[in-house]
Amino acid sequence: MQFLTANQVNSSLSMKEVIDSIEAFHLKEDDGGVISPERTQIKDGNNTGLLMPSFHGDYYSVKLVGSAPNNKRLPTIQGIMSLYDRQTMNPLLACDAIPITNLRTGALGGLAMKYLISKATSTLGIIGTGAQGWSHLEAAIAVRPIKSVIVYNRTESRGKDFIEKAQKYYPDITFSQQPIVELIKNSEVVVTATTSKTPILPKLDHSYWKGKLLVAVGSFRPDMQEISDDVLQKAANTYVDTDKAWGESGDMIQAKQHGHAPNSSLTLKHIINHPPEIKNELTIFKSVGDSVFDLITTKTLYEKIKQT
Repeated sequence: MQFLTANQVNSSLSMKEVIDSIEAFHLKEDDGGVISPERTQIKDGNNTGLLMPSFHGDYYSVKLVGSAPNNKRLPTIQGIMSLYDRQTMNPLLACDAIPITNLRTGALGGLAMKYLISKATSTLGIIGTGAQGWSHLEAAIAVRPIKSVIVYNRTESRGKDFIEKAQKYYPDITFSQQPIVELIKNSEVVVTATTSKTPILPKLDHSYWKGKLLVAVGSFRPDMQEISDDVLQKAANTYVDTDKAWGESGDMIQAKQHGHAPNSSLTLKHIINHPPEIKNELTIFKSVGDSVFDLITTKTLYEKIKQT
């Protein structure tokens, strides 16, 4: 069985390829016999261990990762992703789970940007300049003509490092670092990609949020909440990648207290197959991920490598 490092995964698979693969999965009437149980979470203080198995089509996969939000010199999320033949359980591929997680999470946000905001959208705001901030930068550029990117990080030096790296990869895009209020005011799409346990978005007049898309990807536990109650109250629509988000994320648990609920929401599959009308109001898209998206990403990687 082949093992791929993070660099090998990133050099072999693009964000656009993952976006296209997850979109194609949602467009098919046949789901390939998906079995995707809720992830197993084991809390150890601030750390979380997660086990995510899935079956789809000809494949079976398992992602085993750990999240350590207090890491200083190491990535917050670390782990191993493995892919197997569904019928024989023969191992086919193993790789670093971090790039798989980053690619599929960014792709989910990218699909939200493709279907829930104008095709002419050109300004992006990113709150949290870690791995998921970067993946959503790549995803936004893959689906929309982004010309300006504003970033905010609690540690200003990390925001600066992010901009320096991004400018090298995307020299035609303007990057700047601004306070959260200015970032929200000047962005059409706002991405929150932090591991905060308390809301990071300030209370603002409704005009600041009018016509914007908020893509929230950071909170994946019930005790984590990035989106403030004020913003949840202002949102006209709150959509999710899967219905599991309503029980896994503190954002969505709190959203139910403000009139949002699964029966009045849309999942990514419905959004892709029946795109809602884009209106001049605040729309929230909450992503917590699902093990089948990890499988699809790894399957795309494996089948591409097989062809070379």
